[in-house]
Amino acid sequence: MDLHGCKIYTALFPCNECAKAIIQSGIAEVIYLSDKYAGSDTAKASRLMLDKAGINCRKVNTSINSITLSFNEADV
Repeated sequence: MDLHGCKIYTALFPCNECAKAIIQSGIAEVIYLSDKYAGSDTAKASRLMLDKAGINCRKVNTSINSITLSFNEADV
C-alpha cells in the first residue's frame, strides 16, 4: 500500500526505529498525543531524522482527559 503523503496518528512520539520506518514509508506528517520521552537520546535522534526528512510533527492539544474503549459488542 502506498502511504506517500499520508498522516500517522500515534499515542507517543515515535522512537528512532519507528522514525526510520515512517521516513521509508513516505508518510508526510506525524501527529502524536505525548512526548514524555523527549529528553531521551532516541527521541532526540528520532526528531532529528524526521526533521531532516521534511516530515511535519505536531502534538495534539485536547481538553479530553480520558477515553473509554470497550471491545464488548453489548456496549455498542
